[in-house]
Amino acid sequence: MITNKLSLKVLITLSLLLFVGCKKQVKELTLEEKIALAVESRKIPTSKDHKIIFTVPESLIGRGPQITEVFSHMENYIPTVLIEKGNTKTIKLPENISQTLGQEILTSAFFEKETSLDQICDEKQVNGVIVLHKGQVVYEGYPEMEPSDKHFLGSVSKTFLGTVIAHLADEGKLNEQDPIGKHITEFKDKPLANVTIENLLRMTSGINCRESDEGSYTDPNHCFYKLLQHSAVYTEPNPGFEESLIELLANSGQIESAGQTFDYTSANSVILTTIAERVSSKPFHELVQDYIWTRIGAEDDARVTLSSTGVAGSYGLMLMRLRDLARYGLAFTDDATTKITSARYLNQIHTGDRALFRSEGGTDQHLRKHYYEGQGADFQSYHWDVIFEDGDFFKEGFGGQGLYISPSKRLIIAFFSASKDETNNNRNMIALVRSLALLEQFKE
Repeated sequence: MITNKLSLKVLITLSLLLFVGCKKQVKELTLEEKIALAVESRKIPTSKDHKIIFTVPESLIGRGPQITEVFSHMENYIPTVLIEKGNTKTIKLPENISQTLGQEILTSAFFEKETSLDQICDEKQVNGVIVLHKGQVVYEGYPEMEPSDKHFLGSVSKTFLGTVIAHLADEGKLNEQDPIGKHITEFKDKPLANVTIENLLRMTSGINCRESDEGSYTDPNHCFYKLLQHSAVYTEPNPGFEESLIELLANSGQIESAGQTFDYTSANSVILTTIAERVSSKPFHELVQDYIWTRIGAEDDARVTLSSTGVAGSYGLMLMRLRDLARYGLAFTDDATTKITSARYLNQIHTGDRALFRSEGGTDQHLRKHYYEGQGADFQSYHWDVIFEDGDFFKEGFGGQGLYISPSKRLIIAFFSASKDETNNNRNMIALVRSLALLEQFKE
């Protein structure tokens, strides 16, 4: 962190910048200065006064001593909108803290040494972790964050989008077999017009907007880079965009036929969000609010990023308390006061393509297959990364976030993390979460 003197200098500099309206005359702030400014002000910016912005490669490196601060308080850095709990009653989570769970040995074929939850927390490999069993908190720790912090979810956010899509399908407002062109006019007569909602949910659209491409995060001409600009993750270009984000994706073309290869990209999620918003005539944050947040007994509002052009960060930029993420997971089980999943949706989650899961679908797919070698990983489905042979399912997120749900064991494991160094220790929980779920004490 910078000194108070330097922090004051930064504030004065920004004030002068706003007064004279000539940004080019002011030296670009360092990442440390941006973070110090946000920490001092703790002001939640809107799209109109958003001044603390990231540049390449600051936002996507996601590594370094400052990243925990950014992930725990992202609402101070990127414009967000509330997902309100309203006047709904908070459902308390009873505690039955296990005296032994923290010492249980966790292993993985991918992870070369034994460890435990207590060791993971002691070494601050996670920012926060919580385990619910039969509706009770049996383990909870906050090594690098406050329980009240609204932490960045990364791609765990995609499961909220999947749940919204399922609700809209249950209501008959869309069908998983509908082609994109049916709901988004910009896709008519385009290569992706006949790609189905199911293809998008299973990451098999074949869209030419891959985030795994070399240069996808750093090349301003790449489709995915532009997606990040439209989402306000990167600085939006001045004077503006030549085309909307949905026009960009419609014009991006198709690399291969839909349904052929699992190819993980958030572009699929953006298209799904647009479909959901158009068939419902509601923005994404209101859909999450109506179908999920006002039903799970949350203790606080959540947030999702929202750019000046109205693009929601549905693919990875939701923020919430750890306990509320656990409550969301709980709502997939019989321990929930109100379930947010229909039998049809759960059946969709548990239906997948084993051959696609075992295909060479990029780095993400390679890791998912090997993280859980010998632990029953079966396929991916409906924006969940791994569905296991016993019916458990899991979603990970950028920077080491995760949500694991076992309806049969009545088990929820949720955790937040951040990459503080080059060791990738913050990803240990992702590789070990299945081992944790398979412990004998959860088979009762």
